[in-house]
Amino acid sequence: MNLAMANQITKGANDVCTLRRTHTCFPNARTAFKAWMYALGISSLDTVLLPAYVGTSPKEGSGVFDPIVEIGARFQFYRMTTDLRIDIEDYRRVLANARPRLVVLIHYFGYPDPQYLDAVQTAHEQNVLVLEDEAHALYSDWIGGICGRVGDATIFSLHKMLPFPSGGLLSLNNQSSTSLFEKLQQSPFKCDLSYSPLDYDLFAIADARRRNALALLELIQPLRGKIDPLHTSLPIGVVPQTWPVIVTGRSRDELYFELNKRGFGVVSLYHTLIDEIRPEQYPDAHWLSRRILNLPVHQDIPTGALEAMVEELAQLV
Repeated sequence: MNLAMANQITKGANDVCTLRRTHTCFPNARTAFKAWMYALGISSLDTVLLPAYVGTSPKEGSGVFDPIVEIGARFQFYRMTTDLRIDIEDYRRVLANARPRLVVLIHYFGYPDPQYLDAVQTAHEQNVLVLEDEAHALYSDWIGGICGRVGDATIFSLHKMLPFPSGGLLSLNNQSSTSLFEKLQQSPFKCDLSYSPLDYDLFAIADARRRNALALLELIQPLRGKIDPLHTSLPIGVVPQTWPVIVTGRSRDELYFELNKRGFGVVSLYHTLIDEIRPEQYPDAHWLSRRILNLPVHQDIPTGALEAMVEELAQLV
């Protein structure tokens, strides 16, 4: 292309590759992750590096860990702190020693880790692929634009962020991986969704979630010392999946059952960690998993309901 042509501006955008993000539909996020690993040829000879904070439950299994076990790949963990942040020194140490094929970064509850960009860059410097698990961070990505674009692939869980019965997406960020995208289109796990996120006002949903989270941050201030927010601020671009708090004034499990009995739909995500994350090796992760409680911030919450929920919290603790 000569200089004159390079300086021309077309009437509209015509390049189908510029800033393109390819999406493939799957029944859920874990199946999307499994399909990506199959397309990459991940096998028992490869190691996958994950954060040492992965939950399990009898009904839902262990999410991001299950596909790794099903494929038969090796796995190792890097430490997370008691405020659910990457222990970056441990991450670098394990990354260098384990020599994984890929690293999983989880944007817990919609919050990208403060060390997120550093973690991705460190992995890429060692030719390690990065998966961004955005099961909780769809709005932080699509509306906030603060995550999902520096890893090699991203998985989404639609039913966790929208009123859908199921649905997952896999997005590839490396546009040179045409053959990989073609493999994903032929995946036996691929499916078509009968509903679309575009049916909803995603900006308005994100705005409602942020407003609810900010309201909770203010409302629970008098309970500090017994109920403490995991995050003490709401950075620009972050759209929470739920609002996580740390319960120290009473048994977390008792509080969970009492609030739900009184009609306040709280959840306790990661209440039980997978057996492979041993308490003697990862005490901070287990300390957190016994105390974390997730308060709702979704767009269906009626006016005044958050105040009523916090009043119940105050009585119970």
